[in-house]
Amino acid sequence: MRYVTRKLGTTLQEASRHFPAVVITGPRRAGKTTLLRQLFPKARYVLLEDPDIQGRIRGDPRTFLEDLHPPVIFDEIQNAPELLSYVRTLIDSAPHRMGQWLFTGSQEAPLMLGITESMAGRAAILQLLPFSLTESGKVNMLHGGFPEVLARPKFRALWFASYLQTYLERDVRAITNIRDLVTFVAFWRC
Repeated sequence: MRYVTRKLGTTLQEASRHFPAVVITGPRRAGKTTLLRQLFPKARYVLLEDPDIQGRIRGDPRTFLEDLHPPVIFDEIQNAPELLSYVRTLIDSAPHRMGQWLFTGSQEAPLMLGITESMAGRAAILQLLPFSLTESGKVNMLHGGFPEVLARPKFRALWFASYLQTYLERDVRAITNIRDLVTFVAFWRC
């Protein structure tokens, strides 16, 4: 699917000129990473779901950050929230350097806790939802605007079923104390 200009892009670029850090939250697969990589092509990209990177961060977060040269995109910051305190110290040591730290996050409750504790006043927090009708004429009320659904409409039923399953198993379970996923799914479908 070719890149589609997002309405949030203008706000994001403006925020990066006035805040040292920018955080984009929103549902998985809404286009957060694509938007950041499109608007900040020279930024270093770090996927925080990579187990090797997580291990390096947990082993020595300060050295991990020192080896990077901002601007940096940290994708899925909820997987390495300990970085936020270290990034805060770097921001505080150079408070006039704007747009150096770009974060995405999908699990909003844990992410927001770390952001409010570590990055208050240092980060602009924006939310990206799937495509709106003004961004893509393919969006409709029945099927929404997730990029994969719009790109491959014949497979949308399978995509939504898979998305729901992974959302329940990964995100909902991570932010709540759900032990019996089968019962929870039955409850949700009622």
